Amino acid sequence: MGKRAAIQAKADADVAKVWEPFGERKLSELLIERPGPAISIFIPVPEGAPHADRDRLTLRAAIDEARRLLESDPSYDGSGEILEAIAASVPESWNGGGGGVVLFGAPEFVRAYRLPAEVPPLVVVGSSFHTRPLLRYLQEPSRFWILELSQGSVRLWAGDGARARVLDQGVLPVDMASALGYEYARDSEIVHRGAGRGRSNGTFSGHGVGDDDRDASLEKFFRIVDASVRETLGSRKDPIVLAAVKEHHPLFHSITQLETLTQHGIEASIHGWNPDRVHSAAWPLGREAVEQRLDDLLALWETAYHQGKGEMDLANLSRMAVAGRVRYLLTERDRRLWGVLDRNVGTVEVSQVGGDDPGPHAVELLDELSEVVLLHGGEVRAVSPERMPTETGVAGILR
Repeated sequence: MGKRAAIQAKADADVAKVWEPFGERKLSELLIERPGPAISIFIPVPEGAPHADRDRLTLRAAIDEARRLLESDPSYDGSGEILEAIAASVPESWNGGGGGVVLFGAPEFVRAYRLPAEVPPLVVVGSSFHTRPLLRYLQEPSRFWILELSQGSVRLWAGDGARARVLDQGVLPVDMASALGYEYARDSEIVHRGAGRGRSNGTFSGHGVGDDDRDASLEKFFRIVDASVRETLGSRKDPIVLAAVKEHHPLFHSITQLETLTQHGIEASIHGWNPDRVHSAAWPLGREAVEQRLDDLLALWETAYHQGKGEMDLANLSRMAVAGRVRYLLTERDRRLWGVLDRNVGTVEVSQVGGDDPGPHAVELLDELSEVVLLHGGEVRAVSPERMPTETGVAGILR
């Protein structure tokens, strides 16, 4: 590979790494105070095939809107380089398939994320990043992942109750050859030599010449994939469904460090399946794990409450949250409480129950409280009204 090609390959890899599922650690990074202006851009991606021209035009329109907002405030003079950095961080095509692109820019700080969930079309310029849509995404309890794993294809899918879609590759290897490089080429040569002495093909199965090498290579490949998925998902606790041929499940389960991998998976290669077929096979497995996780949290709440380690009062929870004492927070989905929360001492004032945003001096308190809990390493889940264990709309399990 020439020097120019190597530089381009590195640049392509660096760009690919920004396309990854958004997690709690990324939210914490966005909430750090930094010099403004802070530019937040949310772009929905239509369902269907990739369309590079449409993606470029959509991005240009969002950048133009951010520029207009910057120019309307004299204090943001000379911030055009931030917009150039944002535009440079985004790949040419977003690969279609629905979901959304989320872009953030501030002086010496640019981040770009591809979400599997829908986002509202929105451009915000202010002193801090606009993170509310991402917070709602993190709270959604019906999400799961599908790991498509074979020697010829590695992909991570995002699923929920309605659909499944492939994520951009990010740090995952595309196949066994890209994961192992020279070792794969060497072991393949061993297999082909064996085939020349009576073996029929070069697949990694069966017994004979080179079996030990092939088994060791397959295990190393699985370890690389396992580490790549952990790097991609970070601290996410959503279930992961393995989709691989039946004989690969025991080996992957024996080496994986993925804590939320479901016990049962799809025992088939899903390469070539359409998204509807993938979702139909994976959702029953993902739903079982999602519902079990919520059942476990609700049971933990009951135990904690009776042991004096549960709290349902908003004012008390706010004080405990800013002190880092809330381990798990359950909030009632779609309930809205408006007011002010002091993040230094935890005092809270409720100015309006329900309805739309009453003005610039009020925030949605359940979102604000959720942010605080996440910033201190806690876990947050939105719960349907019929399953919410309290009348107050909040339930906290203390550390």
